[in-house]
This record gives sequence, C-alpha cells and structure tokens, in this order.
Amino acid sequence: MALNKAEIDKLVAKLRERYKDYSEKHNSAWFNLDAFDERLSMAIKNRMNLEGFILAEITNFEKLKEKYESKKKAKENSFTKEVDRIIDENTARIKKYSPVIFHPSCGLEISHFYGAMVVFSAEFFPILRLLITNSGKGNYFLQIEGKIEFLALPPGGGNSKRIEDHILLLNRAGIKEIEIERDQNNYLKECAFLLHDITDLCDGLVDSGEEEWALPLNFNKLFIEERKKRKIVDLFKGLTGYGALFKVRDAASAIIEDFRLSAFKRAV
Repeated sequence: MALNKAEIDKLVAKLRERYKDYSEKHNSAWFNLDAFDERLSMAIKNRMNLEGFILAEITNFEKLKEKYESKKKAKENSFTKEVDRIIDENTARIKKYSPVIFHPSCGLEISHFYGAMVVFSAEFFPILRLLITNSGKGNYFLQIEGKIEFLALPPGGGNSKRIEDHILLLNRAGIKEIEIERDQNNYLKECAFLLHDITDLCDGLVDSGEEEWALPLNFNKLFIEERKKRKIVDLFKGLTGYGALFKVRDAASAIIEDFRLSAFKRAV
C-alpha cells in the first residue's frame, strides 16, 4: 500500500532529525543534513516518486551509520592497542631497574623508582667525592649529598627517611588511594629535581676544565665500605675523571627519561 503525503512528510522529518542528531553527536561530514536537504529539493523539483526516494534515503542512512560505526570501532580498537603498546613500553622501561619492595602495598612504579635511586646513590653518586674536592663545589655537593641521603640512601642503611614517611602513610587507617598516589608522585618529583641538579652539576664540572680529570681515576681516596667500593671500582675502572662525570650524568638522565620526569626541573 502506497504511503500518503502525511506519512512521507513524517518520514522526511524523522530522517532530517536523525541526520541532525548524528551530525551534532558524531560526524557532520558523514551525516550531512544540508546534502540530504539538497537531494530532497532536487527530488521534489524533478517530480520524483517521493515514497521511493525517502525509502531509499532511509536505507542509505542505515548503511552509512553501519559503515561509520564500523570504522569508529576499528579506530577505537587501534587507539586502544596504541595505548596498550605505550603502557607496555613504559612498564618495560621501569622494570629495567630492580624494585625495592619496602611495603606490601607499595606501588609498582615507586618500588622500581626507589630501586633505581638506591642503586644510583650507592654506585654512581659516590664517585663525585673523588672529583669534587678541589672544584669549588664542595658546599653545593654536601647539600646534594644530604638530599640523596634523605630521599634514597641513609648512611646507616635501611629505608630512606622520605620512604619511611611514605610507609607511615601506607599504614594509616582509612587512607585514601588518591592520597597515596599524591605522595608517591611527590616523591618522584622530589627525586626528579635532585637528579636534574646532579646532571647540571656534572655538566658544570665538565665545563670547569680541571686538568687532573683528564687522567685515569685514582680510587685510593674513595673512603667507603670495601664491598660497596668494589662495585664502584668495577663500574668506573679505566675511566678518566671526565669519563666518570659523563657516566654519572648519563645514569641520572636515564632515570629521568625512563620514568618520564623530564619536566620536573628547577626554574632558573
């Protein structure tokens, strides 16, 4: 049974409404209401069978919607895969550093980051003591060393004071996840500022041009517990003073990059 004019007008209005809705909520290029109105005007002008026209337009709209949703879903899947790839890549970068599990509830990132800081503080940072003596940077070095001890490696062993503070937070009754995450992020930022300070210190020392640093390192004046000293000697043997500065700077820079902390640098 053929549609009457009122029924056709109702279908036209309904289809216009759907084009408008999808254009605003999804994609105006795909669901172009103006293009539909132009086709409708052309059909009326050419005295086309409007029942056949509107039924064909409804079919075309449904096919268009199906194609759009298929493409959108494929794009979303592609985006999800890209996000997963980035997450996996970032996780692999931080897992290069052995974690220090300082609490049963400590987060994955902070445990690996703290592990990175402990190793850097114990095996890389101490070599600066051999080089800093006559550089005029002694007081600044002591300030940085104090921050290292607070954040990562206290002289007597155990967890650093800053990590002990985080443990107290984890043990607090009723603590919210957002508070834990905020403190964890603050720890990473505090360490990032310190690591940037160390890279800047190394660059400044290199620029100072001490002649003795062109010679191979002499570890005799590295006064540190013997087992720890052997690790440092193994890491830096065969290097000149300048080579050691580059090695310390590169180690600090790697931690900054691997944990995506480049933005956290003190304003000059």
